[in-house]
Amino acid sequence: MHSICTRLVRRSIPLLAVPLTLALAIPAHAQGSATVSITLNPASPAAVIPTDFLGVSLEMSSIMAANNTVSGTPWLSGTATPYGAMLSKIGVKSVRIGGNSSERQPYAATADGNNVEAFAQSIGANLLWTVPAKTFYNATTATAYVQGLYNNYTSNGYNFSYTIEVGNEPDNPENLPGSNISYATWQSEYDTLNHDFRIDVNGSITSSGPAVSGNDSWPNSFSDYSKYQGSLKPSVSFITQHAYPAGDAASFTSVNQGDNKILSSLELSTYQNNYNNFGPTAISQGFKPRMEETNSAYGGSNNGVTNSYAAALWAMDYLCYNAYKTGMAGMNIHTGPIGSDSGSYNPISPVGTPTSSNGGVYTLEGPGYGMWAFHYGSQGQPIPTTITNSSGVNLTAYGLLETNGGETVHIINKTFNGGVNDSGPTGLNAATNVTVKITPGGSYTTAQVIYLQQANNDVTATSGITFGGQPMNSDGTWTGGYGGAFSGTNGVFTISVPYAQAAIVHFY
Repeated sequence: MHSICTRLVRRSIPLLAVPLTLALAIPAHAQGSATVSITLNPASPAAVIPTDFLGVSLEMSSIMAANNTVSGTPWLSGTATPYGAMLSKIGVKSVRIGGNSSERQPYAATADGNNVEAFAQSIGANLLWTVPAKTFYNATTATAYVQGLYNNYTSNGYNFSYTIEVGNEPDNPENLPGSNISYATWQSEYDTLNHDFRIDVNGSITSSGPAVSGNDSWPNSFSDYSKYQGSLKPSVSFITQHAYPAGDAASFTSVNQGDNKILSSLELSTYQNNYNNFGPTAISQGFKPRMEETNSAYGGSNNGVTNSYAAALWAMDYLCYNAYKTGMAGMNIHTGPIGSDSGSYNPISPVGTPTSSNGGVYTLEGPGYGMWAFHYGSQGQPIPTTITNSSGVNLTAYGLLETNGGETVHIINKTFNGGVNDSGPTGLNAATNVTVKITPGGSYTTAQVIYLQQANNDVTATSGITFGGQPMNSDGTWTGGYGGAFSGTNGVFTISVPYAQAAIVHFY
């Protein structure tokens, strides 16, 4: 869980003019089959998923015009670009600027900061901006810098939520001995900056932290700190921590082993443990826990794993689990450094302005497709979802009561061709086509389904991914959508979810 600079209300969509039977076609080289039943309980909804739950995390160095692959050109600005269009389409409502580059070369130029603010405003996203807590910590410099950011924010009439994050992984030496600091030092710095920002910049400004790389005692100590239990509680926007549940991408001995790792049913317990380690304490003290830097595996440039279709299924499942099964307030999927392309774990590649060397266009990559599929139909309240799975298939499902009264269920079949047996108690990774019988509850009589899939159901593929039958175009447009409407029988709706595919079923 290291931020290493080198690692990188449901929308109304027109119906596809494609028969549902085509969308449900089962690959000819399938290895097995099973039937799974899903029962949803819309009578007991949980709290609404925050509108800014889904976010991206960018390295500080990446937003600097001086580092751009097109020299001197602002990558992010208020000008409409395909990159911004793609982020908007997949549902990103939070942009975090940080990473370990925020501790190594901490202050972007004033113009760079102004451009990022304009970008956040243009796509309707909230902004988390990191100031250093390690080598470059200086309270006077940080306050003056934040004052400049805030002056531009107010003079332009921006209305997104602005949070200043104090430090990036202050517990992590990042292969630079002595660059980490103690919790006591960080807390003292946070107290100073939280005070100075409110007194010298603006009384309503909020801050967050500690953004550690895995030392759970830090966020828990911060949550329990008496100083912020009274009138200062609103000045803390999030309690933050980083997570890379699959560990180091370099540890994967093969593409197959890596894909088995990120798609394993055992990963669900890792997600829960990562949340349990700091989330419940934050919530018990009245704070919001957020993983403002996360991805599948750090050092994420393992071709065929962290950048592949497997990562699409992983990202959808990871985000769904945290949004539906925990009290997490948000997740920001981390992106590689400036110039990193499809070989990294980026949701969208390249990072920076495209050049002829990377085709001159942006591409939505596997992790980005997973983020999009998570967001699609996820505006509302999670509901209890019971899975009857006697075959132990590696399949997950997440039900939701939509804000408009409809209902959706996100279903992810994480089995894949050529996989090996999952050692966990819930089933196999070996390819299994699943017939899913869904009882949505309520009085729903009609359903539609949209699929996330790859042309050959190949989890190692880095192309050929579609959502709703179509890929995301390089300009951020998309012509896909739900399939045709169908009815249930005696309140039960039946669909097919082939191996290595995901389906979102909408009931109305």
